[in-house]
Amino acid sequence: LVVYYAVDDAARSVAGIIAAGIVPATLEMMDAPIIRAVEDSYVCGYPRDAAAVLIIEVEGPAEGLEKQAGRIREICTANGCREVRDAASAEERGRLWEGRRGAFGAVARLAPNYLVNDCTVPRTLLPKALAQVAEIVKRHGFEHGNVFHAGDGNLHPLILFDSRDPDQLKRVHEAGWEIMQACVALGGTISGEHGIGLEKMEAMRMVFSDTDIETQRSLQEAFDPDRVLNPGKMFPDTSLPFAFKDQAAWVRTDDALSAVEKRMAEDVKQAFVENRALTPLGGGSLADAGNLPARPATSLRTNALDRIIELDAPNQYFTSGAGITLAAVQEALAPHNQWLPLRPALGLLRRTIGGIAATGAFGPERLAYGAPRELLLGLRFIDGRGRLINAGGKVVKNVAGYDMTRLVAGSAGTLGLITRVTMKTATRPERCALVSACGVPEACGSLAAQLLGSSIGAVFAAAAPDDGGEIWRMYVGFEGFGEAVAAQLDRAEALFEKTDFRSVRVEDYDVLTGPFSGLYDRIAGFPFVLRTAAPPDRAGRAAAVLRQQAAVETLLVDFGCGRVLAGSRDLNDASWHEIVQRLRELAGHAVLEKSPDEFKARNDVFGPLRPEWDLMHRVKDILDPKHIFSPGKMPGRV
Repeated sequence: LVVYYAVDDAARSVAGIIAAGIVPATLEMMDAPIIRAVEDSYVCGYPRDAAAVLIIEVEGPAEGLEKQAGRIREICTANGCREVRDAASAEERGRLWEGRRGAFGAVARLAPNYLVNDCTVPRTLLPKALAQVAEIVKRHGFEHGNVFHAGDGNLHPLILFDSRDPDQLKRVHEAGWEIMQACVALGGTISGEHGIGLEKMEAMRMVFSDTDIETQRSLQEAFDPDRVLNPGKMFPDTSLPFAFKDQAAWVRTDDALSAVEKRMAEDVKQAFVENRALTPLGGGSLADAGNLPARPATSLRTNALDRIIELDAPNQYFTSGAGITLAAVQEALAPHNQWLPLRPALGLLRRTIGGIAATGAFGPERLAYGAPRELLLGLRFIDGRGRLINAGGKVVKNVAGYDMTRLVAGSAGTLGLITRVTMKTATRPERCALVSACGVPEACGSLAAQLLGSSIGAVFAAAAPDDGGEIWRMYVGFEGFGEAVAAQLDRAEALFEKTDFRSVRVEDYDVLTGPFSGLYDRIAGFPFVLRTAAPPDRAGRAAAVLRQQAAVETLLVDFGCGRVLAGSRDLNDASWHEIVQRLRELAGHAVLEKSPDEFKARNDVFGPLRPEWDLMHRVKDILDPKHIFSPGKMPGRV
């Protein structure tokens, strides 16, 4: 619990913590009116004379926690906090959280009603946002309190009023609208977690163009053609004039790459008119992925979209054109001690950012950092009619409208061409190291289950055949503060030594390329590259299926994510069908990332038709009605 004399000091502390690259597990803020209401209700030990408090919780390996907490204390002290209290027991910790959990209920002591707003702003702009909120509320003649998720930049100003007074009811809604406008102007959004519903329908036009909104609305046809689910909610009437100020800056197309995007959109529009097929391509590393094209297609490359548009290191995000390589992004982030925590297989640093997003490419580190879809904050794409569509935004919490970002990410250029992305970055780990040892495949799976079910905090747990034989080498990686990694390596090494594993070794590896780049290149060199996914405890069994059926010569088994990536010189139709069937029995699936055209002519690389593909095809029909993008390459050869 960090106690402050002034709200501004607390807000600056939040900004300082985030700017330092520290992201606590939780970082909550309450101001004086809320503190007093909570203490009147629960007696949690908050100081009644404080202007604001922060509740901060850090988690992770014990060896690195004190360093992280110490740095947080330094930042808070430098920003004028008067006191830092550490919870000395689980009981004290629970009491601190009881007040935060009960804050909204405690506000009932302050007024008959309150209006809660739910805007999100870039986290370092919280001081400015809070100041503007206070000015707006005061100008409309109300009092308010603040209780919110400061670590996410997600504001919850509670405006106190009496709904029995019609004038107050009118003014409180006017204040709420102005708060949304102010937060959008700071680069934020209108809803971080509560959603749109009815109240904020018209505000959707603050953050999306009418074309964006109509695109979202059209997707109802795929999921809910009869409009039985929450009819009349979320989407405003775009045929009416927009009555409020400018839209979010990121919706407008007036920056360095906009002219290129517009030219590409015109090319797509012309292809739509002429019914010509196009194949979106980034670096071309996976140009042959998917099924055979249904008709000849022209390549639509993103090479000209090769620059960073915005790099906000303090708020830990960047916006770039889709054609920039991962290597170039990492180079730009390096001076800020940041990186994009992705090491995609099959191309790694050569891959373009748009291609990584479009194919959902990642490595075993997804266990700790997430896949591209988890790192994406927003994107822009060209749909099958040649329209530029915006999705998401640039704040870490955003539930304004449909989550189009994650619909397009992973669609591999079959729904549209991604032209730009906004992604979260992370502080570079001080040390990246692994411990490895040799054992039989069954022992690797058993040890992985033990490791991943413990508190050891592995970034990945993967295995590959050692020199192509029946013995595998198990790799367990750790990344973070130096002392924490050292302690984790010791614990992992001790686990290996208690088993039948041999040839234990500890190695550091490069933060950008990781330990498997050479293996990825070897796998990519085979004519058949297979990828399977199954529940993590069945990854070893999935690998056994591939080795039995596909004459696999090299593979990587990702126990943390339940995935296997394998290369083979030969695969016949019967073996492919057997692999698909056996993976289904394991509650998983198999995909051919790469295979010869003659094989694709006879086989769907995604396996036999599945019922859920119908929904995918309906979405395709809406976003790309003439199927000009990669026709035939989707599952089901659509």
